[in-house]
Amino acid sequence: MLALASLFCLTSCWDDSREEYIYTNMYSFGDVRSGQIKIESEGLTLNITEDKSDGKWVDHDHIFFCCDVLRMTAAGVYDIRMNAYEPVVEQAALVKSRTSESVYGSDAVSFYQDWGLDAKNRKLNMSCLTTSRTKSETVHSVNLVYDDIRSHKDTIFFELRHQGQGESYENEAYPADDFQLDTHYITFDFSQCIPADAGTHIIISIEWDWLVNEGGSLGREVEHKQECGVLTLR
Repeated sequence: MLALASLFCLTSCWDDSREEYIYTNMYSFGDVRSGQIKIESEGLTLNITEDKSDGKWVDHDHIFFCCDVLRMTAAGVYDIRMNAYEPVVEQAALVKSRTSESVYGSDAVSFYQDWGLDAKNRKLNMSCLTTSRTKSETVHSVNLVYDDIRSHKDTIFFELRHQGQGESYENEAYPADDFQLDTHYITFDFSQCIPADAGTHIIISIEWDWLVNEGGSLGREVEHKQECGVLTLR
């Protein structure tokens, strides 16, 4: 079985031991703008006043980051201590009726912790999990597939897919100890997937196939999962 390790900063909590409330190990997606982190979907500006990371981001980078929130300096403006960050891949959702499964794949995939909905920009922020063979040079990709056949004005159906060319942990043709767990930080643009006749709200449904959790370790069987959220359009 493949152990589930701590891949990044997982926890977000209040620290009541300080005179002021602060967040420790808060994680989020954001954009680097002139040394600040902008989280447009929340209307937040984060000033990096302390840095424990390598600090090698450049302006306009889209990143997934972990920080400690030190203090609020104005409405929606905070000073933070940057702990760590990872670059984020930005890609558009694929349209199922126009795309072959050989492109988007059918290997096991999941998301890490939760998925975030950026309602303003019509984007999904995801920390995705896949598996890969340790020494293989096969290129893996994670894709969000828009099911334009099932979707309608009330519900948009998406499938989270992994193209690993069959080199995924559920494939028992390879020994179990030949695999590693990988994380992908991705922002998916689904702005072109909103039906023209949608109302003020629409349901977002996401389906995926992931490995069965066997007491903190991943087994080689796959189970189908689904989650839904509501997007306010206007």
